[in-house]
Amino acid sequence: MTLYAIYAKPENGPDAIWVLPDKFSWGAFLFAPFWALARGAIAYLLLWIAVAIGLFLLAPHIGGDLSVLLYLIFALWTGFAATPIAGQALENRNWIASGELAADSTLSAEQAWLEKNYGPRP
Repeated sequence: MTLYAIYAKPENGPDAIWVLPDKFSWGAFLFAPFWALARGAIAYLLLWIAVAIGLFLLAPHIGGDLSVLLYLIFALWTGFAATPIAGQALENRNWIASGELAADSTLSAEQAWLEKNYGPRP
């Protein structure tokens, strides 16, 4: 089972929820700037740009291998921190953190949260 973070906009009705799995994100690890744009994580995107430029400028001084290693560590951190980063981006767009729950899939997490908050669907 996976832990899912639930974000909602109650004023938009029961269908306005966003379910984020709390697990490693390969998309965030491999394609960080595109992943950040797709999630609306502008603050993270600016951080990624600063780190990328900084490592590029430091490469002649610290060596290319170390620059690549440091970037891979940053990318690995991004993959593990993807859920909190995406969650913060949602909160910045006025989504409300509505708790966490364990489920087998995103769909079952969404259904469980809807049943808990709005009752079973007919």
